[in-house]
Amino acid sequence: MKIYAYAIIDSNSEISNSINGLGGAGIYNIPYRDIGIIVSGLSEQIQGITPEHVLKHEEVVERLMENFTVLPMRFLTQFNREEDILLMMKKHYRDFKDNLDRLRNKLEFGVKVIWPGETIKKRIIAAFEKNSAAVSLPERSAIQSFVKEKFEKHKIDKEFQEEADTCIAIIDNFFNKFVMEKKLEKLKSKNLLLSAAYLVEKERQNEFKEAFERARVTLIDLKFLLSGPWAPYNFIVLTKDTDIFREALKESLKESGVI
Repeated sequence: MKIYAYAIIDSNSEISNSINGLGGAGIYNIPYRDIGIIVSGLSEQIQGITPEHVLKHEEVVERLMENFTVLPMRFLTQFNREEDILLMMKKHYRDFKDNLDRLRNKLEFGVKVIWPGETIKKRIIAAFEKNSAAVSLPERSAIQSFVKEKFEKHKIDKEFQEEADTCIAIIDNFFNKFVMEKKLEKLKSKNLLLSAAYLVEKERQNEFKEAFERARVTLIDLKFLLSGPWAPYNFIVLTKDTDIFREALKESLKESGVI
């Protein structure tokens, strides 16, 4: 029988609540010093990523968040023996402890912002072509024309990036005073202006949600999407190499079509 792992928590005590994990098996805590790892027995091999499996994993993490600080582990993290788990806990104890202390009483929210990137790019190109047409220039060689075309594309892309940066700064300003840490990804596609993760103190989560609503109703040309609260998937910092937190559960949720 395999041992399936869900999360590291800031407690070495037994789990008092009855929580079932994958396959209906009850979860339990394997303590190491003053922390623990939440696991359950796994009697059958999990084949691939399904919405049911991912949602059950996430359900366990969310239930744990009610009472503990949680470092959620990568979906499908399994061990053969408890001895292997304890060796892993020993190796990474300082990292786990530092992260649990830093992330205590904090939650993660995800914000995605869609903008009319195609339309904005066309507007920039049209304005650039209009200005270029107004200037009479002598004929150029094929090489000169190629260089000119590349330079013009660079200027158009630069203006597009600058407009995106300005818009993101305005959006981010709605949230800044409510967050402890943040990770911003710009223009993952032409129309996905911003994909952001914000770390928020639990007691300020309502303020953060209100700020999201203010941004949404103020910037009416943009489409805002909010997810969370999550365990702090994107804010776990490791000094030693390990893959047990890589491909965070949220990525598995996306792959399975849950979010």
